[in-house]
Amino acid sequence: MKDKEKKIRDLIYCKKKLNEYKDVVTERKGDKTMSGWIIALIVIAAVIVGLFVLTFLVYMFNLDMKLMASMEKIFLKHYDKVERDEHL
Repeated sequence: MKDKEKKIRDLIYCKKKLNEYKDVVTERKGDKTMSGWIIALIVIAAVIVGLFVLTFLVYMFNLDMKLMASMEKIFLKHYDKVERDEHL
């Protein structure tokens, strides 16, 4: 009889510990998803700042027009080959 009561107490104890463990796991899981959102926001903010810095450097050093000046010969060669309708 005592052996049976001890097994029942052990099972109840195990069930309580299992419930506590489940609570801890769900709390940690919630923390991980929250930290995932925070990391995602940080990455998005870093990408936006990086794009801003890149466009600012293009603006400050006039890189877009320097690129077009270097490609002008290629464009002229192409447009000189295009047939035109010369009728008035």
